[in-house]
Amino acid sequence: MCILMATTAHPKYSLILISNRDEFYERKTHLSCLNHDDFILSPFDMSSNSKGEQSHGTWCGVNKEGKVGVILNLRLSDSTKTATSKTPFSRGAIPIEYLQDKGSDFQDWNSYKKFNKHYPYLSETGSFNFFYGDSRVGAYKVIDSLGNDYSVLTDTNPYMVISNDLVNSSEKWGKVKLAEDLLHKMVLSSLDDEEDIILEKCFALASNSVQDQPATKQEAITSACIYVPPLLVPENKDLGASLPCGKYYGTRSQIVTLVSEDKKLITFVEHVVHDSDAEAMIFTPEKPKSIVKFHIKL
Repeated sequence: MCILMATTAHPKYSLILISNRDEFYERKTHLSCLNHDDFILSPFDMSSNSKGEQSHGTWCGVNKEGKVGVILNLRLSDSTKTATSKTPFSRGAIPIEYLQDKGSDFQDWNSYKKFNKHYPYLSETGSFNFFYGDSRVGAYKVIDSLGNDYSVLTDTNPYMVISNDLVNSSEKWGKVKLAEDLLHKMVLSSLDDEEDIILEKCFALASNSVQDQPATKQEAITSACIYVPPLLVPENKDLGASLPCGKYYGTRSQIVTLVSEDKKLITFVEHVVHDSDAEAMIFTPEKPKSIVKFHIKL
């Protein structure tokens, strides 16, 4: 179950985003890179969808105008499930649709209804939470597949943690509560730190886990772990993933995005911890498979 932690409370950065993507290790993905005519910076999926097509969607990205977008699965209870549970449109297309639009005003996108005018397939897409916004103006929203929209990272609440539960859930998951606490502590402990130290602390937060060994009971760890270690998934186990493949599931990619206080520079770093079943026991958050780092001037 993915998690996104974000804050606008740090004095050196107008925005800090920390994203963990939990997925099957065998799902083919491309390292973060400039794409869409070098306008978007993001990783992207290379796996085929249910129709055998390669859609190259993403889960986390920024563009050269300072817009940001991170999408997560939304795990609904039986009472709130809708017809979007099994649908032909990929969640990964939603961030791309937003990030590839050049020169637009965030006010034209800042609600479910407005977003749907630009991309009229939200109701035909798998269940999702989508965080997005414009770092140049400091405005951010979350929309979900139920049609809700929420203002986040406001002056009165400059912190946000969302996972695969409803944003306004009356009972927060254990990992969300833990992440909220640790995010506040991370900001307070890094007020005078240099960027490399802040990045190190962000990745340490993203790697917090109460369990170090592979497990077979997914529910026992995802509610308490920010980082989900390699999970051996029983055949036909439904984790809410779009394209189940391979044997291992867990946190495979971690991305930290920093927007400078003057909103003129984005630092974007991806750690790919795992990308195959064969190497599931070799790499760790402290020793990831791959690291890429970018700086984008706005």
